[in-house]
Amino acid sequence: MKNPPDPEAFARRVIDLGGGREEVLRLLNESIARISTLWDQDAVLIGRILRAHLFVEYFLGEYLRSHNPNPGDLSAGRLSFAQKLSLLDRNDPTVSFLIPGIRRLNAVRNRLAHTYRAIVSNDDAAVFLSVSLFWHLRLALAAPAMPNDDPLDILEEFARHAGIALASAGDRLSMLCEMALAPPLHLI
Repeated sequence: MKNPPDPEAFARRVIDLGGGREEVLRLLNESIARISTLWDQDAVLIGRILRAHLFVEYFLGEYLRSHNPNPGDLSAGRLSFAQKLSLLDRNDPTVSFLIPGIRRLNAVRNRLAHTYRAIVSNDDAAVFLSVSLFWHLRLALAAPAMPNDDPLDILEEFARHAGIALASAGDRLSMLCEMALAPPLHLI
């Protein structure tokens, strides 16, 4: 292992290699400004996006556990959000309609993780609102007024809607009611 450099010699060498003190200071200030831009983002906005994503992921896990009698430990499998979403039963009408919105919620979270930009666009909101049942419930619950059209608020409302739908589709009482509504089997 190399010995650490002499700090004073190191500083002189960086300044020499960098083209002088003024140029190194300019580069340092540019670097600090770029890093500060990333750090100084709206932590509340970031938190709201992450909370919505974690909320849906929690209930997605609950749904998968309730619909798979022997799923093992989902957390030990370290499934990604996208992998959990791919396990959602596309034939289950109580939750399959959520898939486009949940997929977009994950895209918003991934955009934040990979670009470190907390943005919820009108295009994102349009995908959430394309989930027909969600859109109609929003309208009915806001009536006679129109619901808020802020994309971040729509993301959060969709996340709550998806979490509730996943939770109710996976709870024992809902499953019993579904079984009770099914036509009885007649043995021949």
